[in-house]
Amino acid sequence: MPHDTWPTPPAALLKRLFGGAPEIAGPSAAAADGHTPPKPRPGHEPVLHGMLARQILDAHLRNRHQLLDRAPADFRTASAEETRLLVLAMAAAAHADGEMDAAERGRIRAKLHTSSLDEEDRSRLEERIEAPQGLEELVRRIDSPRMAARFYAVSLATVDKNAPINRSYLRYLAQRLGLPADLVVRLNRQMGLRL
Repeated sequence: MPHDTWPTPPAALLKRLFGGAPEIAGPSAAAADGHTPPKPRPGHEPVLHGMLARQILDAHLRNRHQLLDRAPADFRTASAEETRLLVLAMAAAAHADGEMDAAERGRIRAKLHTSSLDEEDRSRLEERIEAPQGLEELVRRIDSPRMAARFYAVSLATVDKNAPINRSYLRYLAQRLGLPADLVVRLNRQMGLRL
């Protein structure tokens, strides 16, 4: 039986697929008729890595909705520290066009009053929203992708989404937060905006 028709042992096949040479047991591995075994072909590692990466990405995108908050702009699920940052995010969005109007102020106060903060904390935050911190300072306090998504969502919930300057701010904010495009689209749709 010629050596090229011998069944390939599973271990040798796996090694060949991943780029390694099949193990040779010793001199007896050489063919009896004096032929030397063929040199191993280059492995298929890059192809397999590419296929695996695509499968992982597809699974991630299919399951992304499980990673998102069901209501990212809801303060009832936020800790006290998160609530403070999110209120300041809303204030920054409200001031992005130069001034906070009564509707924006009302939206911020309504969200604030659904939070778990005590009355003293709420009063302090209501004073701070009139002169909010700069956006860059606030963004530096974001410590997770989930918080970045919430920061964007509450900003979106605050402003008049039909005003061109607010739409420009939201586009800039999404880029500054490094949010994936599909996540931005999902949040925009959830809040009734198509950028």
